[in-house]
Amino acid sequence: MTDDPRLAIVVGLCAHGLTIVRDLNRRGIPVLALESNCKLPGVLTHYAEIEFVGEINGDGLVASLLKVAKARQFPEKPVLFLTNDRMVEAVGKASEAVSRYYALSWLPAAVDIVPLLSKANIERRCIEAGFNYPHSSMIFNIADFLADTNDFEYPLIVKPSRPLSSFKTLVLESPASLGAVEGQITDCLPVIVQEFIPGDDSRITFGALLLDQGRLVARFEGRKLRSRPMGHTTVAISEPSDEVHALAMRFFEGKALSGPVSLELKRDDDGRYWVIEPTVGRTDFWVGICSANGVNLPAIEYQQMTKDGVHTHDQTISAVWVNGERDPGALFWMLLNYPSYLFRYSFRGVYFDTADFKPWLACFKGQVSALPLRVIRKLAKGLSLVSDR
Repeated sequence: MTDDPRLAIVVGLCAHGLTIVRDLNRRGIPVLALESNCKLPGVLTHYAEIEFVGEINGDGLVASLLKVAKARQFPEKPVLFLTNDRMVEAVGKASEAVSRYYALSWLPAAVDIVPLLSKANIERRCIEAGFNYPHSSMIFNIADFLADTNDFEYPLIVKPSRPLSSFKTLVLESPASLGAVEGQITDCLPVIVQEFIPGDDSRITFGALLLDQGRLVARFEGRKLRSRPMGHTTVAISEPSDEVHALAMRFFEGKALSGPVSLELKRDDDGRYWVIEPTVGRTDFWVGICSANGVNLPAIEYQQMTKDGVHTHDQTISAVWVNGERDPGALFWMLLNYPSYLFRYSFRGVYFDTADFKPWLACFKGQVSALPLRVIRKLAKGLSLVSDR
């Protein structure tokens, strides 16, 4: 590191953004975090200076970034880190304006990055690259849902095509299941409907890459153990795999992409891999498992952008990643399903950090205060199911 390292700016202090802040700070990198929600546990971190801005999602993010840059007059372009797809889309569409004030690893490849944010384009890419992709259909009108999926085999997966919709994934066990979730789907149209690839969450693997114009800078492979609800990883492990890495490289090859990307795959009963979805322009929510197992992707990306000498490390198998915010019972679930892991590995949570304790404490208090309401909802749901019989 230099004596006066360049500033890093992390947009968003959800658990994902907090992880990036901590990973950068642990390498001695000064961080400014931008956030619009002062109630998030992450705003209590002492690892970053925090500035509250008007908006960080959608088109308003670009205005916030330009306002901060003009007000602060940075001596050199800070390195920018985004934390969700809406941010990537907004910045990608305004790449020329943003690049005047910020350094962002993938901005030169924005024209290729932005289309991959749409789930509607994933099937086309799979066909181009020769990947298996589940039988799918784009649904624009809920009235046509059953007709458009008449030749599909249930269960079906429903995914919004737009980033950060009100749900990530819904499962329909039969045509009769549509009625219970019709309102949710209608609010998020258009949606992608796919046939479900058999197998539980432990069949899902992922390969993370950090690229520089298509050239590999760093890599990490892992596997999910649990999602809650489907699509939201809550327990994951480090699992190096040259096969998964090769598939991830093949999916993104030919486009000279830069920055963090990843590919999520599911292995079927015959050993074939099926593409679930790619992530581009940002690290995944589970990025903490990478740094916990020796590959600090945010710090490596920062070094890549500042030309400070990229220092990568071999992936280890030493820690399990647990998202206790979304899945408070994850450790108890592991005790029942993977008890040996509790003794063989250390654990990396999304909030707990003995040197940065306040965010975890705020999250814990929030979960305790919300517990009665969750119990009431579960009881009401149970009574509703009984009355329907």
